[in-house]
Amino acid sequence: MDKVMFRKVEELPLVLTPAEISGLLGISRNTAYELLHSKDFPAFRIGKQYRVSRERFVAWLNGEAA
Repeated sequence: MDKVMFRKVEELPLVLTPAEISGLLGISRNTAYELLHSKDFPAFRIGKQYRVSRERFVAWLNGEAA
């Protein structure tokens, strides 16, 4: 698991990958995928790939409704 470092929310990509979520949260990739499959996490799929918008990810982190 590689740690991803950003100083500001604006530096995050507009759309996050599972690997980026893993690095940002300091969790394993498997745990990130478990999170992506949970109904309260704001993920979406493009084909077979999971993604999360930066805006909805930050709202989720802040405990706001997605």
